[in-house]
Parts: sequence; structure tokens; C-alpha cells
Amino acid sequence: MSRAQDRPSLRERLQEESILVALGAHDGLTAKIAEAAGIEALYHGGYATAAHHYGLPDIGLVGLEDMVGSIERMASVTGLPILADADTGFGSEPGVRRTVARYEAAGAGAIQIEDQVFPKRCGHMEGKRVIPTDEMVLKVKAAVEARKDPETLIIARSDALQVTGLDDAIARVNAYAEAGADVAMIDAPPSVEALERIAREVGIPSLANMSETGRTPAVGSAELQAMGYKVVIYPSTQTWLFAKAYRELADEVVRTGSTAGMKDRFTSFDDVNALLGLDTWQETPS
Repeated sequence: MSRAQDRPSLRERLQEESILVALGAHDGLTAKIAEAAGIEALYHGGYATAAHHYGLPDIGLVGLEDMVGSIERMASVTGLPILADADTGFGSEPGVRRTVARYEAAGAGAIQIEDQVFPKRCGHMEGKRVIPTDEMVLKVKAAVEARKDPETLIIARSDALQVTGLDDAIARVNAYAEAGADVAMIDAPPSVEALERIAREVGIPSLANMSETGRTPAVGSAELQAMGYKVVIYPSTQTWLFAKAYRELADEVVRTGSTAGMKDRFTSFDDVNALLGLDTWQETPS
């Protein structure tokens, strides 16, 4: 049985009126912080994983087992459902089937596969290319057939908007829906009007990607819900925040030789230990 079965059902959650908000997390600490804050679901993205774990850009350099290991580390310390980026599925149909099996076993409750040519690129970068629609349809069918847990969602993402236009991107995700995808995502819409059209013309629940420093305008979850979106992800927000905060810390140490000027921004030693469950680990067996 997949560990994802022990988590809240994302499939049932999509039947509710309110939009599902999934915050980006990339390791056990970010997962624990999000859960403690009351976040409902986590998004495990390729950009954040490549950046935080490997110091690499999101251009297809991180492999299947790298992603699986990261999902496992998160899933082992949180009960929140995890929506997980699987890039292009790490291969053709056989690769997709293996990816779904490995992601489900690691604890993912939703698996996102995109229609880019490998090696892929972050959806907000230039130079993307996409595979033919019928090839992606086969990948979606392979993903649907491979899942063992009926609760697992298959998210079909298209990156065609910047390559062949919005009309084709919408046609593509509707074809992926016919192939069995549960959720559709068209990445990097450049305007509110494009976001509205996607929500209106796509035949299955749509997911909006709010990548704050990317191509898509920032739109709040309430407004996205009003458009008709069922899911919104903030996939790399923690990366933008951490990069700025850590650079400020490094600059302070270089400038003053001390961290004293940042002290009011620290979480305390005791609070971090409590978050990590230190007391539970130190309990004496009865």
C-alpha cells in the first residue's frame, strides 16, 4: 500500500468549492514548518529541489532517484498531501510507468508530468520545446495505467503556450484530459486574461502556478477560485525568500564579522528543536 493512502485525499479535496493551496517545500524542515503553520498541502517542485539540494538550475539535471529521495524525506516527517513535479516523466511510456510507481511509493499524492522535450527547462525560461500532442497522450495514458492507488492524481502540464500559442496549449490539455489526466496545468500564462481563458475552456480541474518572479502575474487564491481554478501552487516561493535572506545574512557577516545584527530574525534554538520533535525522540521507552 502506498504511503500516500495514509494522507488526506486530494481527489476528495478537489470536489470541495474552495481552492486548494499548495506551498512549495523541498525538504523535511520546510515540510514541518508548513504543516505547523496550517498549510493544507505541499508542492515538491523540480526548480526548488535542483536549487536547494544541488545548487543547479532547473534544466533537466536532476534525475528520478534524486527527486524520489527528496519526496521520501518530506513524506517521512509530514502527514500533508504532496503534489510532486515529475518533469517529463523521466522517459517515454516505460519511464513514465516507473516514475509513477516510484513517486507513489515515496509518498506523492499527485504526480505532475509535462509535455516538454527532454532535457526540459523551467516553465518560465526561454528556449522550451514541446513533444507532439499524441506522444504526450501516450505518456498520460501510461501514467494513469501505472498508478496503483486510485487516490493518486495525475496532473498533465503543457508548456506549449510560449511555443505554439494558447489555443494549442488549451487543445493539448483537453486531449490529456481525454487520456485520463485528473488535473490540467498550462504553465506561464502571461496575463490575467490568459488565466481566465484557461479556467473557462479546459474541461477538467485546472491548476494555477504562481511563480512570483516569473512570467505570470501575481493573482490571489480567492481571485483564482472565482475564475474556476481548483488548485494553486507556490512552487518556488521558499527559494526566492531563502536566497534573499541568506544573502543578507552572508553580507552581514562579511560586513561586521558578526550575526548580532540579524538576531531579531532568528527562530530560537528551543523552538526549532520543538518543531523537529526533539522531546519525542528523547522519550524513554516504557
